[in-house]
Amino acid sequence: MAEWLVLQLSRNLDEQCGWVVADERGQPLSAPRVGSLTTAAADGAGRRIAALVPSGDVLMTEVELPPKSGVKAQQIAPYALEEQLASDIDTLHFAVGARNELNDRTAVAVVTRELMAQWHEALKSVGLDPDVICAETALLPDNPGHTVVLLDRDTLSVRRAGAMPIALPADDLAPALQASLGSELAAEHLIFYATPQDWHRHTPAIEALRGQCASFKAQLLNSGILPLLAPQIPSGQFVNLLGGEYAPKRSMGDNWQRWRLAASLALALLVVHVAGLSYELVRDKHSEKQLDDAIGNVARRAIPGDPGTGSVRSRIEKRMLAAQSGASDGGGMLPALTAVAQAVGSIGTGAASLQSFTYHKDGMELRLKAQDASSLDHIDQHLRGNGWQADITSGAQNGPSYEGRIEVRPAGSGAPARHPR
Repeated sequence: MAEWLVLQLSRNLDEQCGWVVADERGQPLSAPRVGSLTTAAADGAGRRIAALVPSGDVLMTEVELPPKSGVKAQQIAPYALEEQLASDIDTLHFAVGARNELNDRTAVAVVTRELMAQWHEALKSVGLDPDVICAETALLPDNPGHTVVLLDRDTLSVRRAGAMPIALPADDLAPALQASLGSELAAEHLIFYATPQDWHRHTPAIEALRGQCASFKAQLLNSGILPLLAPQIPSGQFVNLLGGEYAPKRSMGDNWQRWRLAASLALALLVVHVAGLSYELVRDKHSEKQLDDAIGNVARRAIPGDPGTGSVRSRIEKRMLAAQSGASDGGGMLPALTAVAQAVGSIGTGAASLQSFTYHKDGMELRLKAQDASSLDHIDQHLRGNGWQADITSGAQNGPSYEGRIEVRPAGSGAPARHPR
């Protein structure tokens, strides 16, 4: 958020004004200054503008408005207060604040249209576009358990805890406080603020208050009232007169300046996010290529004579179709395995077992383990009897069992040279 230029306008706009530059929390960054409005405007560049107007020119009140009536409170407020005002409501400007949850009433500030126009034009003439125009009284701090009183020149501002602040003439302090607090003055704990000049001018009346209330604490405002009031501005817990036809109109350029840092951070985060996604995509592509190469190597080892081109799935499907085609002609791997299983099983359970086999386009080579050479010969004869060309290519006693190899081919294929058993 931007810093603030807080202005204290005089009742006569041709007179000097006071101002202070404050940070985004409303805390003064330098000592308050006094000078012309034109001089003050030089400190407004790049800062939000808050103009404080004399409390005696603004009526601060509360009114009961119908909740959720479907009509804006700004439109209802003038008619709700019409009977309480001496002036024609058409000559007055109304600004509506927040609803007080304790009494269900809505804060309203009332000022003449003439004065509102004068303040607005005076600020505009020196190049200031205010974010806030409010009465000095509206910014009086709310101190729980205490009544805050501010004496500023000819105005006495009073704020009880949780209540609307009010402004009274400061000609006679005791009657003014009694008028605002009534019989409860004796039970009040007062915090009294005043500039040194106002304190000396009203010392007898101020000192007389000590015996009329429960407790009395005085604080001198050596730098004026702006350091006391400015910290309440960022909270927005007051009635801003810039409502209705005077509501601030901000351009896109103004909003961009305000949100430029946040937008820059968001853009930087987006760039980092996209860069991270790009890195992950490149890494995944590299991993995918490595996996494809590994699958290709496995496929070339698992499929004899494989060309190694095209997808692995399509190559395997072609080989399976070829195997099925061979099976339909009486050959092929599945019929050969079926015949071998029948031959092994024909000599009894556990008498022989198939250890491994190798299938190729011309036939199948079996490695078997049997009880003896006659069992191996029985398997060979069984295959021959079922229409296969079977030849024992090797055989040898290995411990308690006999191991041998049998070449199985479809009937009619050429026979290899027969190895001695």
